Amino acid sequence: MIIKKLTLLLFICATASVFGQYQVTIEAFVMDKSTKQPLEFANINFQGKSINAISGANGQFTLVYDEEAIGDADVFQCSAFGYETLTVKAGLLFKLLTNSNKIFLKPKAFILGKSEEMKGNISGTVVGPSGPIQGATIRIKNSFNEVQSNVDGAYKIDAQEDDVLVISYLGMIERQIMITKDTTIKIEMESDGELLDEVLLEGEKKVEKIVETGLGKKNADAVGFSVNTITSDDISVGALTLADVIIGKFAGVRVMGLNTMTAPRFLIRGGGGSINNPIPAIFVVDGMIYTEMPEFLNLDQIDKITILKSVGSTNRFGTVGSGGAFLIKMKVGLPIVKKPVNKALIKGNEYLEELALIGDTQETPPYIVQLERAKSYEEALKLYSAQKRYNKQLRIPYYLDVSEYFTKWDKDFAYKILTGIAEVTYKNPKALKILAYKLEQIGKLEAAKQMYQRIAVLRPKHAQSYRDLALIYEANGNYEEAMDLYGKMLNKSIEGVDFSGLDKAINNELKHMLAVHREKIDCSRIDAEFLKADFKYDLRIVFDYNDPNTEFDLQFVNPKKKFFRWSHTKFDNRKRLLDEIKNGYHSEEFVIDDAKAGEWIINIECLSEEPPMNPTYLKYTVYKNYGLPTETKEIKLVKLYQQQQKVTLDRFLYQ
Repeated sequence: MIIKKLTLLLFICATASVFGQYQVTIEAFVMDKSTKQPLEFANINFQGKSINAISGANGQFTLVYDEEAIGDADVFQCSAFGYETLTVKAGLLFKLLTNSNKIFLKPKAFILGKSEEMKGNISGTVVGPSGPIQGATIRIKNSFNEVQSNVDGAYKIDAQEDDVLVISYLGMIERQIMITKDTTIKIEMESDGELLDEVLLEGEKKVEKIVETGLGKKNADAVGFSVNTITSDDISVGALTLADVIIGKFAGVRVMGLNTMTAPRFLIRGGGGSINNPIPAIFVVDGMIYTEMPEFLNLDQIDKITILKSVGSTNRFGTVGSGGAFLIKMKVGLPIVKKPVNKALIKGNEYLEELALIGDTQETPPYIVQLERAKSYEEALKLYSAQKRYNKQLRIPYYLDVSEYFTKWDKDFAYKILTGIAEVTYKNPKALKILAYKLEQIGKLEAAKQMYQRIAVLRPKHAQSYRDLALIYEANGNYEEAMDLYGKMLNKSIEGVDFSGLDKAINNELKHMLAVHREKIDCSRIDAEFLKADFKYDLRIVFDYNDPNTEFDLQFVNPKKKFFRWSHTKFDNRKRLLDEIKNGYHSEEFVIDDAKAGEWIINIECLSEEPPMNPTYLKYTVYKNYGLPTETKEIKLVKLYQQQQKVTLDRFLYQ
């Protein structure tokens, strides 16, 4: 039986319970006061109470609570990213809602007049050798104005004459185009030629060389670069050494020291060094690097050999690869040895390195060096004002570094600097993701929730948007909203979004929430598989990065000094990177459970170079006793773009 508690419309009503108490239900809509449009992801709650809701796509929300839980003096709050927070006492709220079921939020100055719809004065398509490119990044150089091409390769962006468009996509050569009076620009991308494969055409006995691009395999002739791969069929039966296999098979390759007592050196045209002191190429056999020719290889077991020229090799292997590389793929994994070999020449997965810790390798930025000279808060403020005055377009690292510096003087002011990122990057999800990571790290979970909600508005077809929301909803106590998202993700019921790349993480995170917060969740509709009482992991490590295009390597070293490598590169993990870009996710988890005790080491190396305006950061999260009452959680924010040399990210004892 529904009884009207006040002379209100149906959006506030009270239901009598079995015990004579009333359950109050508030149903209303949150709207933009300027545009009168509904607001999705508005956060509604009573301060100090576990009574909350989040508005849906049509701006509607429902709050349900026991009558005795809220008094007239309790404070109702409605907030959304980019809007002034509305606070009103419950008694006055009831009076306001007698006349209307709409709550209007006033937009802040930095979003006034801005629409979420895809529009811009410059438009066009991004195409590659195989057709339209989905997920290409189009940005205005030296700005935070950035968009992505849609499934048809179409884009729209606001730009002015003489602005420079920068277009990038995995496996394609970056392009820069100056804006003229033309408002429609078709952008044609070319493969960078670093990823090669081959296809045998049966019947013609002909090897058709194929380029492995970000959009599939293309004939090398169609993309205009020389053949750089040979297969086992190209290896002469008379070849006795690896040098015999290589000589004469590749254009632009010459050999030095062939008839000497030392191993021959191969030089690839365009390699590093000088004319008088060229740098020889390295050899990479199934991922293992050799600076000298690996003479012990069984030639019969070679599947293919591919040249990687200087730029690509340096990006992939660092300075050791600046002379280029011969990438050798064996037919059966590890090379088979024909004759006795000096074991010191064979590099397995034994870990022998001693690397610097990540914090010891980073130079202090000059603007922080300047600020650290300040003897007082007032002096620091003057220096900060001068820096802003002389730098009209501040970079994302500047906001984070300066905010951290000012925490020793004034934490509120430091937080104001940090959240300034949101105002200048209102439509840039990559930058907003960095801010969300940092807000999580410092415990500002409600503010982090608003950032993730904003990103979901900007990237509604990205799987990561919903997974991040589910996690931050749980962290903020929005358990029903988190459960609703997990249900939609696992049931694949969000149209146009593919969650398969995140299935493992989503399953673990739902099981974790049910293990830790089961008494706060309605479990009546949950599959028994997710309700197992024994869910736990000794250690769960999660890497989140704000740009799936960024290439990097992770190396895990166990207590026996054996290492495992996980590669986020287009050479080693191309399908994964393309799937991330297409479906919009950028996260990976690793679990250590019931393993032998001892020290573990995690090393990291970034293999991409990118502009410093809005670079890639990595959120490194370590859960110990995951799923147990003794669980701990630690978040580190890493400047991934700076780790151009391999460094140790973390060392910890597993017991």
